[in-house]
Amino acid sequence: MAGLTGWALDDAWLRGFGRDSQPVHPLSALTYIGIALSLLAAMRGHRRLSRSLLAIPAMFVAGWTYQAISGSHIPYERWLFPHQMTQYAMANGPPYSVTVAIIAVLATATAISTRTDRAAGQTVIALASLTLGVAILGACIVYLGIFHVNPDGKVALLSAPASLQAMFISAALLLWRGRVGWFQLLRVEATSGRRLRTVLPIVILLPALTALAEITTEESGLLPPAIIDLVAAASNILIMSGLVFWSIARISAEHDALIEVTHAMDAAPIALTSPTGEIEHWSRGCEDLYGWTAVEAIGRRKYELLRTVDAQTRIPLRRGDDVQDSDREVVEHHRDGTPVHVVERVRRVEEMGRSPVYAHSMTNISARVAADLALQETEANLQLALASHQIGSFEWDVPSGRIIFSAGAEQRLGLRHGEIGEHAQWIDCVDPEDFAGMQRSIVLATEVQAERVSYQYRFYPPAGGMRSIEGSARFLYDEAGKFVRGLGVIIDVTDRVEREQALRVQEELFRSALATVPSAMIILDDQGLIKAFSASSEQMFGYTAEEVIGSHVKLLTPSAIRAKPDDFIPRYLATRKKRLAEGPRLLSAERRDGRLVPVELWLGESDGGKSHFFTAFCIDLSERYAAEERLSDMRAELLHVSRLSAMSEMATGLAHELNQPLAATVYFLGAADLVLADPTNSARGQAFVKMASEQALRAGAIIRRMREFITKAEVDTGAVEIVRVIDDAVALSFVGGAQSDIRLRYEFDPRATTVLADAIQIQQVLANLLRNAIEELRACAPDGREITIRTAQIDGDMIECSVSDTGPGLDPDVLAGLYKPFVSTKGEKGMGVGLSISRRIIEAHRGTFHAGNNPAGGAIFRFTLPKMDKATGETA
Repeated sequence: MAGLTGWALDDAWLRGFGRDSQPVHPLSALTYIGIALSLLAAMRGHRRLSRSLLAIPAMFVAGWTYQAISGSHIPYERWLFPHQMTQYAMANGPPYSVTVAIIAVLATATAISTRTDRAAGQTVIALASLTLGVAILGACIVYLGIFHVNPDGKVALLSAPASLQAMFISAALLLWRGRVGWFQLLRVEATSGRRLRTVLPIVILLPALTALAEITTEESGLLPPAIIDLVAAASNILIMSGLVFWSIARISAEHDALIEVTHAMDAAPIALTSPTGEIEHWSRGCEDLYGWTAVEAIGRRKYELLRTVDAQTRIPLRRGDDVQDSDREVVEHHRDGTPVHVVERVRRVEEMGRSPVYAHSMTNISARVAADLALQETEANLQLALASHQIGSFEWDVPSGRIIFSAGAEQRLGLRHGEIGEHAQWIDCVDPEDFAGMQRSIVLATEVQAERVSYQYRFYPPAGGMRSIEGSARFLYDEAGKFVRGLGVIIDVTDRVEREQALRVQEELFRSALATVPSAMIILDDQGLIKAFSASSEQMFGYTAEEVIGSHVKLLTPSAIRAKPDDFIPRYLATRKKRLAEGPRLLSAERRDGRLVPVELWLGESDGGKSHFFTAFCIDLSERYAAEERLSDMRAELLHVSRLSAMSEMATGLAHELNQPLAATVYFLGAADLVLADPTNSARGQAFVKMASEQALRAGAIIRRMREFITKAEVDTGAVEIVRVIDDAVALSFVGGAQSDIRLRYEFDPRATTVLADAIQIQQVLANLLRNAIEELRACAPDGREITIRTAQIDGDMIECSVSDTGPGLDPDVLAGLYKPFVSTKGEKGMGVGLSISRRIIEAHRGTFHAGNNPAGGAIFRFTLPKMDKATGETA
C-alpha cells in the first residue's frame, strides 16, 4: 500500500513543486509494495508467504549494492518502467543510498517481525523507530526545499513519496508490535492516555517547527545569526527540559500507581508457582488466609503444603493439576488444620525472556460454603417436614418454560426423578378441563398482580393412574410487572377426594333410598329426634319430612302411650343388654289422621363417635294381615273343596259301606218282629233288636266320620294319637271293600304315639296319599298290590310317618314338579292340588313333606310332625 500511495502522489507532488522535484523511483515503489505485502501476510499469520514476498526487496537491494560496489549498470528499470523513466527524465541507476538503506532496514524489520519472542519485538521497534525518524526528517527537508540534486539526477536524501512510503510501513510495524518497547505509553487508558497521545506529536514536531522558524528568520535578515542560533538553542533546550520533566513526572506517577496496585494485589490471596509446583511468590493475603508466612511457603509445593483436595471429586491435587485456564472449587487447609474452601483460578503466565509461571488467585468461600451447608440442612429439614405432611414443592420459570419439582413433589405426582422438566410436559398430564380453569385463574391473578393463587386439578402421570392434587403458589413479577416466576406447593389429596366422592355417592344412595325404599325409613339421634324421613314414611304416616324432622319420634306412637316417659334409648345406651337388630317388633303406630296402623319395626344403630344414630324400618302390616285373612279363608275353602272332591271319589264305596249296616238293621228288625210274635222268644227277639241297633250305630259312625271330614273348617291343634288318625284315614280310604285285594301292612314305632296336630287335616293328608297309592296299584297284578304304613321317632322331637306302595313309582318329570299346583300323579284324571295341599298342611304343622321312589320299586311319601308328651302336654 505504501508503494501504491507513493505512485499515486507523484503527479500531485510534481505539479505542486515543479518539474525540478523528483518523483519516487519506480523500483523503490515496487520494493515498498513487496515489503507491505510481506508485512500484511505476517500480520495474518502466514509466515512462510511473508518470507517469500521479502524476496522482491532482497533481490533489488542486492542488485543495487552490486552496482554501487562494481560501478557497473544494469538498466532493468528501463526495461520494467520505460514510460516513467522517460516522462520524468530520470537518471539511470538505482536510487540514492539513503532510500536503499531504508528499504533494507524495513525489509529486515519485516523479516524479524514474524518471530514472537520479546527480543525480536524489541528489535523490530528499534528499527521501525529509526526508519520513521529518518522518513519524517526527509519529509521536512523536502517540504522546506532544503535538498540538493546531484549532477546524475539522484536525490540527496528522499523524495516526498518515498518518505511517505517509509513512514507508512514504519508506523504499521510500530502499531503491530507496539505491546513491547516505548510505544506502550501510547496505549495507556483514561485521561493520561489521551493527554499523552496529544502531547507526543507536539513534542516530535516542535524541533522541526523551531528549525523552520530559524531558517525563515535567517533568510529574512531580521536578526543577526548569533541571536537566531541562541534563540534556537534556548528553544530546543526548553523543549527538551519540558519533555524530560514531563517524562519524569509521568514515570513517577506510574511508579506510585504501580506501588499502590502492588500493595492492593499483595493484600489479595495470590501465589505464583513454577511449572514444577514450587511457590515463587506468596502474598500477604495468602499469609492471612492460610497462616503460612512467605518465608515458610516459598520453595515448597503449594498443593502439598495446603493439602489441597478437589471439592467435587474429593481427590487430592498434585503438581500436574496446575493446568492453564482452570477455575475450580477446592478445599485447602490452614496451618492449624482448619479446612478452607476457596475458588482457585489458575492461569499460565509467559513473558519474553522468562520462564513461564502459574498465577493462583484464591477467593475464600468458607463462609458461603458454611451458609450453603446450613441452607442445605434447612432445606433437608424442610423437605422432611414437607414429606411427613405429604407436601411437595416446585419452581416454575415462566420465560423458559422450565419447571423443577422437588423429590417430594415428584412422589406426590407419581413421577420418576426428572421425568418432567418442561411446563408443556406438565400440561399434557393435567386434565384439560382442570387446566382451563387454572389458566383462567392465572390470567385473572396476573392482571391484578396478585401474589398468591390456589388450585386443584387431576393429574395423570405417564405411568398410569390418576392423582388429585391441590395447593397454592406465589407469583413473582419483574420490574415491568410481568409474571416471570412461580413458587408453589402441592398436596396429594387423592385419598381424600376418593373418600369425599364415596361419601357423595353414599349420600346420593341414601337420598335415593329415602325416596325409593318401599318400607318407611326413619333415622333418629340418641335423643329420639327425627333426622330423616323417607318418602314411604310420608305415605304411611301422612306427615311430610319438613313437618317431622326435628320432632320426637313419639309423634308417631299411639296417643295412649305418647304421654309416658321414653326411657328406651337412654336405657339401651347405658346397658346395651340387647342388640337392636336381633329381630322385628310388632307395634302399633298412629297416623296423622289418628288411625292406628299395625307395623313391623326393625331397628339398627350406627356409632358416629360422639353421637349415636338409630335407623328404623317400619312395614305397614295392614295389607298383610288382610291378605293373610283372605288367604286363610281361601285355604280353608280349598281344603273343604279338596275333601268334597275326595268324598265324591269315594261316593260308590260309601254307598256300599252304608248299605251293609242298613240292610243288616232291616234284617235284624224283621227277624225280631217275627220272633217277638211268640212270647216265649222274647229273649231272642231282644237279641235281634240289639244287633239291629249295633248296625244302626255302625252306619251312624260312618256318616259322622264323613260329615266331620267334609264340614271341618276351623283348625283345632292338639295332642293326637297318630295310630288312631291312621286308622280313621284307612277306614275312609278303603270304604266299601272295593280295595279288598290290596294288602295293608303296618310298622308302628312304639315310641311314636302322640303328635301335635289337627287330626282332621292329618287324616286328609293320609287319605290323599292312600287314595293315590290305591289308584297306582290298580294297574298292577293282584298278587303284587301292597301298601305299607310306618311310624318312627327321629331326631328326638319329631315323628315320621310314611306311606309306600309296590306300584310303578313316580315318573321323574312328575317328581320334579310334584308340589306345583295342577301337577298330578294321575295324569288327566286328577286335579293336581292334592299333594300341594298336603305339603302346605304338613309345613303349617312345622313338619317336612318328601316324595320319592323306593329302591325296590314303588313310590314312598314321608312327612314329619312334632312329637308331644301326652302326660305333660308339651312338645319334645
